[in-house]
Amino acid sequence: MSTLKRIASLFGLLFAMPLAACGSMGPRTYEHEAFTFTIPAGWQTMEEAFGRSASLGEYYGLGVQMLVMIQYPAGRGKGKAFFAVASSPLTEGQDLETRFTQTYQTAFPEPKDVSTRRFEEGELSGYEITYKRPWGEYWWQFCDIWLEKDGAIYVLSFHALPESFATYSDTFEQILKSFQFKD
Repeated sequence: MSTLKRIASLFGLLFAMPLAACGSMGPRTYEHEAFTFTIPAGWQTMEEAFGRSASLGEYYGLGVQMLVMIQYPAGRGKGKAFFAVASSPLTEGQDLETRFTQTYQTAFPEPKDVSTRRFEEGELSGYEITYKRPWGEYWWQFCDIWLEKDGAIYVLSFHALPESFATYSDTFEQILKSFQFKD
């Protein structure tokens, strides 16, 4: 092999190694001005997947604005499991429980197989709802946790196809355990 071909091969290898590393990212911290959480290995933000921010628009018609969404597996259009944080100011004179309850009573398309409970984990407390709901061409299984901090509502939402939701439950739990509000 000529020296020129060896140099070209070396440069090709050096160029490919960082790209391979990007595809197999390890766990990392997502930082927002109000909160942090750990993005699990192999997951990526919608911004990374699509080259644009996912913080645009209302989150699934729930009256909260999406701040961040991550997906697994990585890759544009390949997501099978998702975690999002969405937020909204808490209207003066309204409490979290009332807003939580009213949101799902008027949600369209209507949630099915609904289960709600009070949520308590560490310093986090609020309300949790699990349900199935069609969105696009699929029915999705959701688990939404509603929290309040400094007059704002934060919805931590996990979703996947119903038949695979349980497959991701340990990862969803790890993300939830890593979620922290900043002081």
